[in-house]
Amino acid sequence: MEVKVISGIKEFLRKPDQSINRYLHPFPSQTKIEKIIKDYPSHKGPFKGAIDFIVPLGTPVLAPLEGIVTAVVDTNDKFGPTEDFKDFLNYITIRHSNGEYSQPAHLAKGSVLVKIGDNVKEGQQLAVTGNSGWMTEPHLHFFVFKAAPTKEGFIGLNPRFK
Repeated sequence: MEVKVISGIKEFLRKPDQSINRYLHPFPSQTKIEKIIKDYPSHKGPFKGAIDFIVPLGTPVLAPLEGIVTAVVDTNDKFGPTEDFKDFLNYITIRHSNGEYSQPAHLAKGSVLVKIGDNVKEGQQLAVTGNSGWMTEPHLHFFVFKAAPTKEGFIGLNPRFK
């Protein structure tokens, strides 16, 4: 039988759908955030926990935690207000400690500064926000997830921020 040692009371109190890691907001601290949206049709099921930060186009996108880049899409410039546009999303996926991944999305075409296999440092600029994918207004979509034995192969987590 495997015994998991809990490192402290905060870990014990953490909800099972919350991230273990604590993430930096994936944009500079002085960024003007118009609003934050958690409840949106694309944030359901395995994508629960995703957050949309309504920020200006061209906002720098920062690595929220150190990790290794596992996926990059940087070629799309199509976007629109319906699910028909979901396959035109530009994003970066980063693997972090504790089996968690983060994924900033709605990046500007051609703006990604990293490639698969790169080690990124917390706070390092990765790209800038742009119009790509399923969106009704410019924003940075931020998603934290872990692998799971589901149809999709993952489940979303509610990110904890520093």
